[in-house]
Amino acid sequence: MEVKDVSALAKERRKGQRRLDLFRRENLETWILYFPPGDVQRMHNHPSDRTYYVLSGRGVMKGLKETHELAPGQIISIPAHEYYEGSNPHDEPMILLGNSHKATPEDVAKAGGQRNEIDDKTGKRIIYQHGGGRDEGVLAD
Repeated sequence: MEVKDVSALAKERRKGQRRLDLFRRENLETWILYFPPGDVQRMHNHPSDRTYYVLSGRGVMKGLKETHELAPGQIISIPAHEYYEGSNPHDEPMILLGNSHKATPEDVAKAGGQRNEIDDKTGKRIIYQHGGGRDEGVLAD
């Protein structure tokens, strides 16, 4: 077993670092997402289900057809392949605890890669083989 102080880790993150991994197991990943005031993620999806629990602050989770206000104590589940973006339009940081199972090879093949984003300029899909930020991405569709 391993115990970590999530509040302390969130305070120790590097400037500009949104995701801080807590545990990476064979079939499960757990992390913290830190959204400073005014922060907005690019609309994206993943080949595996995700859940986010609001540790502190408030924010918004927006899908292609729905929007949800988030507050401390709430949890949101996002199915595999569903596009979403997190944002914080408020004046205090929002900290989420996220987790996901490891995507199956079939789910990754269906998605075309580990992460898909929607290009702001063209509206087309960008496919990342290793997750956003780790490779250049390929414009698709």
